[in-house]
Amino acid sequence: MSGARDERVSAMAEEALARAWGSDQKASNRIWTALADTPGPASRFLFAPAPDCPHEPRVRLVTAPPDGGRVLRAALDCPDPKVREAMAGVLRATDHPVLLGDFEAALGGGGTASQAVLDLALDNPHLCRPAPVGQYRTGLAVVAILKGRADLLDSYDPASVVSELVRLAGRTFPAPVAEVCRRWLRALGPGPGREWLCLLAGEGDAEALAAAMDSGQEPESPNLLARFLFCTEQWERYDALDPDGALLEEHVQGIDEDSWDHLAETARRNGREVPKLQWSSTMLLTGPDPDPPAGGRQGAGYEIW
Repeated sequence: MSGARDERVSAMAEEALARAWGSDQKASNRIWTALADTPGPASRFLFAPAPDCPHEPRVRLVTAPPDGGRVLRAALDCPDPKVREAMAGVLRATDHPVLLGDFEAALGGGGTASQAVLDLALDNPHLCRPAPVGQYRTGLAVVAILKGRADLLDSYDPASVVSELVRLAGRTFPAPVAEVCRRWLRALGPGPGREWLCLLAGEGDAEALAAAMDSGQEPESPNLLARFLFCTEQWERYDALDPDGALLEEHVQGIDEDSWDHLAETARRNGREVPKLQWSSTMLLTGPDPDPPAGGRQGAGYEIW
């Protein structure tokens, strides 16, 4: 498109790209890749006005943005400063779900998002809203907290948001983040969020353990309570609840390797018998592998231009 000497050829090429753009996600991704080394034509094509675009800002890029976090990476790392700032401008204003999802993926799930990503996210007015129905990823929790909207945390899947707040409490985000996370974790009511907090505490997570012990929270499930009391070394209560070890033994069948190692180390350190695992043929091949709540421990990487 940029190398054509005849302006008519250039116009025809751009028209063909415009027809292909948005026809499917793969087409948008391919065009994005093809334009990556030509910042001038890329800017002209991607930021062309699109009055009928249902999302903000109304430019061609937002009609069908490429996935994989490409726009976010361009806003951070594109060598051309004009393109970089234009991409950042789109991200500050957009309400497109793909681009908002890129923020969430970059900020959550154990990612290593930079301060620049967080700054862009805080500028966008569409990121601080209740989670859509069925939303499990909780990367935007830090945005809600920093904008003074901790009430939005209640809109996320309880177990998933507990995992995210435990993670955030131990990270080097601005000071209010850890404070809000720790306060919120200590005020959990009965339900899946509390059960998951106690599970994490029983696995030895320092933030989860501190939250549970400081607030006196414990799981309602007898099996999980047995494991919680065992792993937090509350031996008098554990022995009263599970004198023959049956509850604990039932609970630990199929737990993951790290959790098993923590439980076994706790038992040995205290001169306790290590619960027995009933190994199945599947476990012999794959090892213990429990199903965490959706989004509870999922990493979130993002591939970007």
